[in-house]
Amino acid sequence: EMHCSTGVDDDDESLDAAAWTDASTHVSSLGPVFEKRVQKLPGKDWYRLRRLLEVAYTISSEEMDKGGNGTITEDDVLKNLTDAEVYTGIRSGNLKDHYDVRCFFLCPHDRMLHFATVDQRCEQMLQRGLLQETANLYVRGGLPDDSQVTRAIGYRQALEYLQRPDATNDDPESLATFIDNFATATRQYAKKQMQWFRRDDDFVFVPVRMDCGKEERASEAANIISNMCKLSSANFEAELASSDCEGNVPLSAQTKIENELQGKKMKFFMSKRTHLTEGSNEFLALLKEANECTKMVQDEMKSKVT
Repeated sequence: EMHCSTGVDDDDESLDAAAWTDASTHVSSLGPVFEKRVQKLPGKDWYRLRRLLEVAYTISSEEMDKGGNGTITEDDVLKNLTDAEVYTGIRSGNLKDHYDVRCFFLCPHDRMLHFATVDQRCEQMLQRGLLQETANLYVRGGLPDDSQVTRAIGYRQALEYLQRPDATNDDPESLATFIDNFATATRQYAKKQMQWFRRDDDFVFVPVRMDCGKEERASEAANIISNMCKLSSANFEAELASSDCEGNVPLSAQTKIENELQGKKMKFFMSKRTHLTEGSNEFLALLKEANECTKMVQDEMKSKVT
């Protein structure tokens, strides 16, 4: 299992979409119960998808152990499960009871550079049509008030901007405020991710360089993970420790410590837009798109009232 802080991977969104398609297709193939659950997931919900996989393999392992004679296969168990058998309301064991599970967190080695990357990523999302996507979803009824998708970072800020009261055309101040709020919310979420995973002792922190190209960055991180996966279980557990018997600090612990120490300096971070600076051609193009999207959403809001 692998998690990364927001903005570490700035590859095209198509890569993430392809990864989600592969992973969700695999979970769906486990049986009808899991296929239905995958179809109900709100967007690319990696946590719930992982949980579905965890439930599937835990139940299948337990049922095969009960069989005893080796005639029951994993496929037999999973294909014939019912909702009642899977969702009992009681949390079952986890994958670590039956499998050698190794978890990794891709951690930026420089949080200042990471936050700058997050800001750039937010600008890219806007330039690639986040406002248009949000407006289209809203008009089609795809963003109900109580849905998890509507509360997601990006959609939430975009919808608040498009639904703003007394909206007018060519309002650069409101657009600039929205851009900054979106970036701020994303940075805050990335910060919370780091805090959360620093408290999880099951994750090895893998340092990811932010001062090199994305291919080199990905290659270095992949090599570290590959080498970690080749370790024996005992040696991998040692990597999760804060130090060994001789006082040596493993890479993961070093990365966690450095990440936390850098947090004290983040109050000095100054957000700076790269492309969507006010008055630039890119900003004016986004403003034109924002006018059209605002009208779509505002018209839809009026139609609901009448």
